[in-house]
Amino acid sequence: MELAILMAGIVYGLIIGLIPAAGATTGLITLFGVMPYFVGDPYLGVIFCVAVVASSTTGDSFAGVLLGIPGANSAAATMVDGFPMAKNGEATRALSAAITSSTCNGLFWGSLTFLFLPWYTKVVMYMGIPELWALVLLAFVTVGFVSTRRYVRSVLAIVLGVTVGLIGVDVNNVPRFTMGWRYLEDGVQILPYMAGLFAIPELWDGWFNRKKTTTIKAEHGSWQDLKQGVKDTIRCWKDSARGGAIGSFIGLLPGLGGAMADWLAYGATVAANPKEKFGVGNVKGVVGAEGANNAQKASSFIPTVLFGIPGASFAAILMGLFLYLGIDLGSPDTFYDDKLFDSMTYAFLLGTIITAVLCYGLAYFAGWMTRIPYVYYFPCILAVIVWATLQYTGGWEDLAVLLVFSVFGVLCKKFQVSRPALLIGFILSDRIYNLTYQLTSLHTVNDLITRPIFIFLMACVILLMYWGITKRSRLDYA
Repeated sequence: MELAILMAGIVYGLIIGLIPAAGATTGLITLFGVMPYFVGDPYLGVIFCVAVVASSTTGDSFAGVLLGIPGANSAAATMVDGFPMAKNGEATRALSAAITSSTCNGLFWGSLTFLFLPWYTKVVMYMGIPELWALVLLAFVTVGFVSTRRYVRSVLAIVLGVTVGLIGVDVNNVPRFTMGWRYLEDGVQILPYMAGLFAIPELWDGWFNRKKTTTIKAEHGSWQDLKQGVKDTIRCWKDSARGGAIGSFIGLLPGLGGAMADWLAYGATVAANPKEKFGVGNVKGVVGAEGANNAQKASSFIPTVLFGIPGASFAAILMGLFLYLGIDLGSPDTFYDDKLFDSMTYAFLLGTIITAVLCYGLAYFAGWMTRIPYVYYFPCILAVIVWATLQYTGGWEDLAVLLVFSVFGVLCKKFQVSRPALLIGFILSDRIYNLTYQLTSLHTVNDLITRPIFIFLMACVILLMYWGITKRSRLDYA
């Protein structure tokens, strides 16, 4: 029964991962309707949910590499070099490298997470409000000054993304930036925002250029391409390991999420290879970014399980699902629930291995998938995006928001305004707002200069900013 439930979770999660602009969070939200079936044996529900996380995290690279649309916000960094590789006829190689790097780091950091969970409490306690604030700032600098040479536009994009993310109501329940539209009091939903910025502009370009060129070269995959992707990961093991270390560290910190981890890993890969060009199909960009993907998901369980503080957005949904099953993450009872830890370990590690095998098979046929004329899969992708957007309220407002950000995304791509900067600003808007308020209220300058981790992170911020300004001509992605 456990294996059957595991396979069901893997298949469902893989499908969610393949859908553009979806990801683990979207997949978990839809599971509330099936949780009653697991009330009799909640640990089967745990296996199913964790398997969904493991499989969707590996599968979300496909849309980014094949279509230039991130399967989830954490896969946007992989797209920067993965999509150009696909355009060059190296789709299978790019996917194989992404799968290998993501899987290896997922297994390594997943093992460390679940086997040594009780020992991580002291590490998390070292990260206070100043350190978290500096880490968010580091993420902004990475995407603003490393991922594009037009850093002025990128900084403005971050500010705009933060502003959009703050739409809703404030802590006093007062509407903020809603322009009197009650629909926006719950904030802008991430799925139409992501789809509008990334999916629709690519569909727009593909549709109007469909007679001039295909999206990517129509070459079928081969075992040689699969093996080359594995060899690339072995050859670039330092980039993969660095990405995994960054991803696991970000996942350890409450609430930061996968987008930040992947962009930091990608930025570190670019900085570590100063003589190479990125954004044009460099496999190191794929390996480095994907190294952080599964590692971040694994380590996000640490603050979620130990303190009941979600390590990422998907973890917040996971906490709600577990609570429905009678499992209160963060409570003292969970520390002594060996079956809970065994179920999570079994689901994540075995789920990651099985997902990798399935994804290698899909990667082999990736080239054949690109032979499908654009006119056939354009309406399918658009239909999926519209359907997913309508899952929020089902009303015209959902489509209106999608339309607004679709137009905005097309304009941003045309005028080279960094869409990744808009995305990460949106995702971290609440975090930077709350941390800034707490930082200015509780800490003084004299207090901050006595915190070595804060000083180290701020030094990294300054160095990355300087590096991005002086070396800005080497990467241009919007």
